[in-house]
Amino acid sequence: MKNLAVLVFGSMLLIACGSNEEIKVDEAPVEENPIDTYEERAGEIDKYTQLLFADSLNFNQDYAEKLLAAYQEFIKHESFDTISLTYEFKAGELAKALNKPHVAIKHFNNLMDRRPTHRLVPMALFYKAMIVGDMLGEHENAKVFYQEFIEKYPDHPFAESAKASIAIEGKDLNEVIKEFEAKNANS
Repeated sequence: MKNLAVLVFGSMLLIACGSNEEIKVDEAPVEENPIDTYEERAGEIDKYTQLLFADSLNFNQDYAEKLLAAYQEFIKHESFDTISLTYEFKAGELAKALNKPHVAIKHFNNLMDRRPTHRLVPMALFYKAMIVGDMLGEHENAKVFYQEFIEKYPDHPFAESAKASIAIEGKDLNEVIKEFEAKNANS
């Protein structure tokens, strides 16, 4: 019996080593269904928006990334549609939340370039200034963008915030607190 086991094992070893051909498994290629219609692209945005906001207590990074990709895909293929301007803004906000400052700025710039009179352009410029200062640490450039915001939109509800942001841009938090306390002590 021992000899039979050695013979079987040896035969299997010879067969395995003697064959130079790869064993091919007949696998059907996995086909991804490309999203190629307006309805499908809009559906992806709706789906990931619902998934992302279904749990208001937790932020799902994966859903946020997929929603950003869905916005970008929609904008790429449906730029003629007016809703794409709103999606451009939302993509900028989402990229900011995902700590992707350059992607966020790209979307805000695209919105401002595509339709300078769109209702969301003032906020796009304000957010751009915030990102440049807070996330990228380019304080002088941030001041320039805040000043542009003030000049273009002096009556906007965020104009005062832009002025305050210029005053504190690039300062250490302790320095800002000391200035605030000194100002309050003098009043």
